[in-house]
Amino acid sequence: MTEERRWKIQELTTEGWTSIDPSTDSLIKADCTVQINNYIDNGLAPDRIRAVPAGSPDEGLPQLDR
Repeated sequence: MTEERRWKIQELTTEGWTSIDPSTDSLIKADCTVQINNYIDNGLAPDRIRAVPAGSPDEGLPQLDR
């Protein structure tokens, strides 16, 4: 069985597209959809939120040495 693709939720901020919350950095598609809908239902504009493949770098944030 193949592993399901993981997604990360990003928000458009003044710094560019950045992770909205570390807890949303590795979600399966169904969970990602639920989380995005929750953010929109709570007032976040749909054009300021997106899903990208997990592991995608954030724009506007310096790379951290891990």
